[in-house]
Amino acid sequence: DNWGYTEAGLKHYTAYRAAGPISIDGRPDEETWQLAPRSPRFEDLVDARPGLFDTRASIVWDDDCLYVAFWVEEPNIEATYTERDSMICCENDVEIFIAGEHGYYEFELNALGTVMERFYIWQDAYEKSVYAEAPEFDLLSKQRIVTLSQSHPRGRRWAFLDWDMPGMRHAVHRNGTINDDSDVDTGWTVEVAFPWQSLKWLADGRCLPGREGDVWRMDLSRFQWFTGAGGSRVCPGWAFNTHGVYDSHIPERFTYIHLSETEVGK
Repeated sequence: DNWGYTEAGLKHYTAYRAAGPISIDGRPDEETWQLAPRSPRFEDLVDARPGLFDTRASIVWDDDCLYVAFWVEEPNIEATYTERDSMICCENDVEIFIAGEHGYYEFELNALGTVMERFYIWQDAYEKSVYAEAPEFDLLSKQRIVTLSQSHPRGRRWAFLDWDMPGMRHAVHRNGTINDDSDVDTGWTVEVAFPWQSLKWLADGRCLPGREGDVWRMDLSRFQWFTGAGGSRVCPGWAFNTHGVYDSHIPERFTYIHLSETEVGK
């Protein structure tokens, strides 16, 4: 069910197999990343205009993990949050969403390498889903659980604020000086590895690891804060796929990711 959202303009990306090991060091310089297709320049989350700064991403995979890399143009690299699960979106960040039928995962990362992770479950499906019997999604547990009620035709979601993806690895490399506006920076790059077995809550019967022809829905985005005259702040969002509204939490507008057993470059 697309819940009233159009498929217009939704992009499709083919994720090929990695050509060799990937070192998660924030430097996507392996042959795999050089050969993998890059996304188009990220576009405005609302109206699809090209983002002011260039942002691109690639996705590859092997038997162990699904990998994402970002190339982020930023003339003045800034980040201050160092505590895990801070509201990273309140400063410049990149974000990855991975959706299943009745839940989705959110990953946010700033240029210091600080992460926020959350797992969301649609309330309309919770009782009849695999989540209802899972201890880690017990609504009576002591972990922090809130209701996300941003306007969506499907309604409300449970947001599990303390959920961390087992085995997830990430790294950032900065090409410039952070929090120093006296010079001009090039930007920063990111590598993230999501273990296939840790994606079990979103697989909906798909094989883990993935296989040829599997389709996943992912949203790759970036949020960039600007300070205007008088100290007013604005934060456009730029994404692989426009959503038509200023809201990342719309799985129906996530990009289609097609897995291919073909090795990159072959």
